Amino acid sequence: MKHIYKFADIPVEIKHRGQYFYDCCVDYLAENEKPQFSIMATDEDLAFEQSQAEENIEFSKSYLEFIALYRKFCEKVLDYGVVLCHGSVVELKDKAYMFTAPSGTGKSTHARMWREHFGNQVTMINDDKPLLRFREDGVYAYGTPWDGKHHLSTNKCAKLAGICFLHQAEKNSIEKISSEESVSLLLNQIYRPHNTEKLMKTLEYADRLISEVPMYVMGCNISEEAAEMAYNAMK
Repeated sequence: MKHIYKFADIPVEIKHRGQYFYDCCVDYLAENEKPQFSIMATDEDLAFEQSQAEENIEFSKSYLEFIALYRKFCEKVLDYGVVLCHGSVVELKDKAYMFTAPSGTGKSTHARMWREHFGNQVTMINDDKPLLRFREDGVYAYGTPWDGKHHLSTNKCAKLAGICFLHQAEKNSIEKISSEESVSLLLNQIYRPHNTEKLMKTLEYADRLISEVPMYVMGCNISEEAAEMAYNAMK
């Protein structure tokens, strides 16, 4: 199968073997647009993705293709000012807020607190692997179909107002952090290619993110108060 999709406003021709990729990405079809490039996943690419699986979990070839194609896309769009960052992104009043942390820490739970507290004012842009694109007027967060186990995402974008690094705590607290404090925290969550040239470009984008987007650290519990505090600090 071969279709044109658009992620982070970049049209791409993608050749895929099965229906799984199409079903996941149907909301991102852009058949009338001219693709910027073309990608496909080989058997070697699928084998690589399987080798990255934790706890020796065996994935279907269709799922491995889905992941492999995203890796290829993310490495290609570094040339277009786009990076992948692990996190949950919510949109409120036309601004995007990203929450990131090691898996299992509670970023998805915190994003859920925003939805429960602010109701339909909040849109879930992406709950796991959003794309961040640099524009002349700032950095924008984009929804993608690679959206975590809860499959929460929307095909839209919003200007990124802040990135918050979460950790669990009994009492809620949040503070803005310096560029120096942000470096290691961000590098743990941004996708880093194995290719040296692409890695250097990713590091340049990480530096730009730190200089252009406010960074915060938050200790939070599972409460709507945490959502209110985070918004008041970051808005």
